[in-house]
Formats: sequence, C-alpha cells, structure tokens
Amino acid sequence: FTQVGAHGTGAKIAPVDHYVTSLKLVTPAKGTIELNEKDDGELFHLAKVGLGCLGIVSEVTMKCVKAHNLVEHTFVLTRSEAKSQLNRLLKRHKHLRYMWLPYTDFVVAVTNDPEGDPVVAQQSSVENDASMSSEEKFQPLTDLLAELTKNEKEPFTKESMHGMGFGELRDALLAINPLNVEHVKRCNQAEAEFWKRNEGYQTKPSDQLLQFDCGGQQWVWEVC
Repeated sequence: FTQVGAHGTGAKIAPVDHYVTSLKLVTPAKGTIELNEKDDGELFHLAKVGLGCLGIVSEVTMKCVKAHNLVEHTFVLTRSEAKSQLNRLLKRHKHLRYMWLPYTDFVVAVTNDPEGDPVVAQQSSVENDASMSSEEKFQPLTDLLAELTKNEKEPFTKESMHGMGFGELRDALLAINPLNVEHVKRCNQAEAEFWKRNEGYQTKPSDQLLQFDCGGQQWVWEVC
C-alpha cells in the first residue's frame, strides 16, 4: 500500500506515503530498524516508497483522520464534458475520479465530499431515480450475458446471475471473447447504460466509499 506510492482521488490529497510518520523495516544486513523523518531524513523518504527493495516493512505509523460520512455522486458525462468540467470539479470536490469507457463517448464521474458540506447537501437533496429496481439497473449487463451464452453448455440464466455484482458480470462478459474489439465494444456499451441507470447520490462511511470495483480480473493491453 505505502511501498508503491498508492494515490487517492483528490487534487489536494497526497499519495499515501506522505502520511507515514515512522516505519519498521526488516533488512537483510541490519536486522529490524526503525525510521522517521527527524532522525533518518533521506533514508526514511526512500524507505516509504521502497517497493520492497530496502527490506520488508513490518510496521507503519500514519497520520489519520476520524471516521466520517461522505456523500457520493455518480453521474455520466461525454468525453468533451468531462474535459471541460475537469478543473471545476477538481476544485469543487474533495474526491473525484473519472472512468472512461473505451470505444464509447462516455465517462463515469464519481465525486465524494464530507456530509456537512452545504453545497453538497443542497445538491444531494435531489432524489435518486426510484422508478427502476436493482434488477432493472443491472439489466444491460445481465441481458447481454444471457444472450451471448444462450447456446453454451452452461448458459448464464436469471437464476445463475442472481447475486452477481457489477465486477463479476463485467468479468464474465469480457471473458467470452476478450481480444475481440467488436465484443469489447458491446460490453462497454452495456456498461455505459448500466452507469446511466445508476446515476445518483448515496451517503456512507468514508472507508466504504473511497474504493471502487475494478473487477476480479481485467484484460489489459498496455503499450509502453
């Protein structure tokens, strides 16, 4: 977590290693050593994001904030809207993340702000769309998965998909033909419709909202 310099989702929130105040490092040459900024300077800063190269981190002390509730707003933008609104959203919200859906013009935006923020409270007073059930919100994904596997030996059915989450459904869809561009396009269009149906607000503890579902397995093609 700290060794890889994991980052948060806010313009004013530093990578997680910034909040480390001391650590214990188990090294092959010097045994267990304790490091902090005052006494160890550069070595401490190197060890905070050491990628395991300097030893095994056995204990970390970090600056923390008290548990608190956040108001989360999920909404879908076009790519041009996401680009034009980026600076404003970064300045306005404590936490912001974008998720572009490749082969579509859609970007899923998610903001999180403290529950007591007056502007957020005003915005979140708009009621979420209660006209659709949870089943209907998942329907773009479940319908496509049922259609694509209907001729398989063990097709996905309404019963077998019951209880599957977003990440599980997306993984199952992509696994059918992960290297076929046209297939991926269909999956991403279904995902875009899923997010449109799930636009709205929710309020939960920060440790529940400051995470997101990347799926159990992702098919990634990186060109460096």
